[in-house]
Amino acid sequence: MEYPPAESVAVKKRERFSSIRSGKRRKTLALLSMVAPAAIWLFLLRYLPMGGIILAFKNYKVYPSNPTFVNNLIHSKWTGFDNFKFLFMTDDAWIMIRNTLAYNMTFIILGLVIPVTFAIMMNELTRKHAAKFYQTLMFFPYFLSWVVVSYFLNAFIDPQYGLIPMAQKAAGEAVTSWYTTTKPWPYILVFAKLWKDVGYSTVLYLAAITG
Repeated sequence: MEYPPAESVAVKKRERFSSIRSGKRRKTLALLSMVAPAAIWLFLLRYLPMGGIILAFKNYKVYPSNPTFVNNLIHSKWTGFDNFKFLFMTDDAWIMIRNTLAYNMTFIILGLVIPVTFAIMMNELTRKHAAKFYQTLMFFPYFLSWVVVSYFLNAFIDPQYGLIPMAQKAAGEAVTSWYTTTKPWPYILVFAKLWKDVGYSTVLYLAAITG
């Protein structure tokens, strides 16, 4: 019985390992190309803005000779915790803290209860096409930026051309000046936040329910 030369066996092993490595490399590149857009988006919109934290510890000033943000940031003097001392010594500090805690608690509670309720309701639908339609309809606002959401909101409450003021005029009622009164804005902000994010949470909870 004849055996192949040791050199040919070694060559075949190298070729096999080389093909395996090249296959893994192509698979890795394909996966990286899929992850790259999300990673770039995450870096640009989530991590890069964190550099702005430095502003809290500087006395930011604009230099007319070179009024770029980076130049102003570099040449502005460090102030330590003076900005925080100034913030908490103001009369509005407690109001800002209270509003922040109240908004976050509202978002957490309603952001849990409403999506779970909608997910249960859609899970009970017998018509799958209707369920898919409602999912798409609710999921759509999640992809809108807050700038677009603000334009949608302005289309309803603009004093001259908004739908609500126009309806009030047509009914002969006094037009509400939405931008000069503070009472309705907590409800408006909560509604806008929920309208934008509830669809995404609903889809996640629905996926968990259906398994």
